[in-house]
Amino acid sequence: MLNVYDILLNLLDSERVYEFFEWNTKDEIEHIKKIPMVKVNSHFLDTVTNHNIIIEKEFLNELYQATEVYNNDKIGVIDYACLFTDGYKVIAVEFNAEGKSLFKSFLLLDEEEEILEVSNDIKIRTISYKKLKRKHKISYLTREEEYRKNYLLRELKIAKKHSKYEKINYLYEEIYPTTSKTFEEKYQFLVEDISNHYRDCYNELFKILKLTHSKKKTTSN
Repeated sequence: MLNVYDILLNLLDSERVYEFFEWNTKDEIEHIKKIPMVKVNSHFLDTVTNHNIIIEKEFLNELYQATEVYNNDKIGVIDYACLFTDGYKVIAVEFNAEGKSLFKSFLLLDEEEEILEVSNDIKIRTISYKKLKRKHKISYLTREEEYRKNYLLRELKIAKKHSKYEKINYLYEEIYPTTSKTFEEKYQFLVEDISNHYRDCYNELFKILKLTHSKKKTTSN
């Protein structure tokens, strides 16, 4: 293993890993002083990116407290973490004491490019692992789109709970022509379509709802 120094990571508790341009200002970005790097094949990298895994104990032991992180004026350690690369992409993963992947992070673009250059001279290592079943299907939406999707679904469920039929009819007819569908059919269609086929037209619905809420706040103030 080769050590990498002085990088930023956004280790999030999620099956989904976000690119650096999707990092949120509320995320706890960690300044890593030192972290080991391992070169793996592309299949392994794809698996650890899109799934949670449990790695072999032998490899896990090699990682023990090898990662150092700046913590205010002190240097802390992360018990089990490393960078994986296949020579084309880099991902950071933190594991627990049982070898299960817990947190993941992509890197800033310039830092990733520097690491990829160094990785050309490293031999690929084979690591035994067990792939865990995903809790959710792989999403190809951006972080903002995921937020908007969940926001719309929440608004629809609240509208139905409080029998706001006119709101659901309005949202449906903003996108689709008036049809003979019942209120329940319109509601079910929107929920299923937003959940499974989120697209640009739903960004417009999101903007409408946010604007409506902003006007209500302004009026109440």
